[in-house]
Amino acid sequence: MILGTTTSSRRSSAFSTARFSARRAASTSPPHRLLALQLAFATVVLGACGGGGSAGVAAADASGSVQAQSVPLQTYITDNLATEYSKVWVSIEKITAVDATGAEVTLLDAAAAPVVANLSSLASVGHLLATANVKAGVYDEVRVTLVNSVRLVSLDGLTTVTAKLAPAGADVVVHVRNVGLDTATSGQLVLDFNLAKFSYDAVTGLVTPTVEAPRPVDAFNKFVHQQANVNGIVRSIDLAKQTMTIDDVHLGKGLVVSLASDAVVIDETSGATVALSGIAIGAHVEIKGAVTPGATTGDPVTVVASVVHVERTVPPVAVTVVAGGGKVTSVSGASGHLVTVAIDDATFLPGANSVVVDISSAKFLHGAAGDLAAGVKVGFHGSLGGSTGAPVVLATDIDVQGAPSAGSLARNPAQKFNAVNGAIATLNSDGTFTVTQVRADGPVVAAGTYTVDASHATYMEGNATCLAVGKVVQAVGSLVNTTMTAKLVNVKGCSGEKHAEPAPPAAAPPVAPAASNPK
Repeated sequence: MILGTTTSSRRSSAFSTARFSARRAASTSPPHRLLALQLAFATVVLGACGGGGSAGVAAADASGSVQAQSVPLQTYITDNLATEYSKVWVSIEKITAVDATGAEVTLLDAAAAPVVANLSSLASVGHLLATANVKAGVYDEVRVTLVNSVRLVSLDGLTTVTAKLAPAGADVVVHVRNVGLDTATSGQLVLDFNLAKFSYDAVTGLVTPTVEAPRPVDAFNKFVHQQANVNGIVRSIDLAKQTMTIDDVHLGKGLVVSLASDAVVIDETSGATVALSGIAIGAHVEIKGAVTPGATTGDPVTVVASVVHVERTVPPVAVTVVAGGGKVTSVSGASGHLVTVAIDDATFLPGANSVVVDISSAKFLHGAAGDLAAGVKVGFHGSLGGSTGAPVVLATDIDVQGAPSAGSLARNPAQKFNAVNGAIATLNSDGTFTVTQVRADGPVVAAGTYTVDASHATYMEGNATCLAVGKVVQAVGSLVNTTMTAKLVNVKGCSGEKHAEPAPPAAAPPVAPAASNPK
């Protein structure tokens, strides 16, 4: 998960634990290239009586009856599993809807700072992108404006291809017709950029998309979790509840952000970590977190944050601030200060599969430099340097995903960041489970039996209902002796989780001595 987003590029894509494989075409007749994007719109319709508030506006018509004039429309993006490329990068400029009269309403306007999204990272993830009040009625068409560039990274990460959606022009409008979204009866709309029907012509360098509108129930059932990037102004703080209310130009007003138990708030001006009480009303914050819809349609969406960035009042001149995240592939440099990260998630368009992150001046929000090793997932925030083809990020802060914060480590120095992989041996009555790990795994856990407490964990693959004896799981978090307090959990091969990573390989059986061959 990335730590935040930039002032110049306000929205970034979601993270995913999916692994993808790809192959490059060697023939003159290129095969279909698989790409995907789904845009889901959840509409909250307020009744004519009660509800109130600023979320909707009602007025009486000539007959005296009350009709809703506008309803809030929440826009999500998600993605199906792509198998041809490890990364598929696009930039979204605008999303609009057209009603039966031909009137067009804006759902998202990001033309000034397009949303950079790695579609491959959004498998089974719903990313809350925008909230807009729209006129109640029927919408037959949705138009998605994309920057005329698609960046494709091969399965092995060695090749990056920049393709186009049209031969000319700076952007392309994708039309989805016959949508039939009636805000009075339907609360969701899903737009599926169908990967199986996309094609890439290596001769022309053009990607031809196919966009469909599947049943919302089918699409939303694929969401493992929902998440959002919050970039807005703090309007109020509730210290008792450990929450903030934020106005976001894209996500709407009154967004509630709560802090996870081990959350870190960092002041970008001083570089210091501060308490929630140290955030001033009117400050601009950048957050990425998990979305929890309200108990009723009238409740605000709540975002649970593990990292909060309080931005500088005056940004540095001529400094491009960026954020991103991915999996560490190597650590190098004289003091181990250069970390190569295979980017899954970023607020900028990487020129290749990986980016080098210089951590020599970075503050660790969760974890420590010693936790960095191949396979560990990190988020970073800093400034962009280097060349276009080989960018280098000078990190101001690093977040080792699943690791304890500095404060947590100070309270309990015995805990260590670790990952446990293996089959569930027992499910305990207190909600914990034991895992038998048959081999040493990253970062440093040894083979053995471990007790995992996943009561406060985020499930990146599967969910708690998938837990069963024999199921292979990965738990990432803090380990004390043989007890793991998990922050992230992956349940391998959970029903419906087609993107789940494969189980660890079984130990090879002993090789029997070859039989003698008499002459």
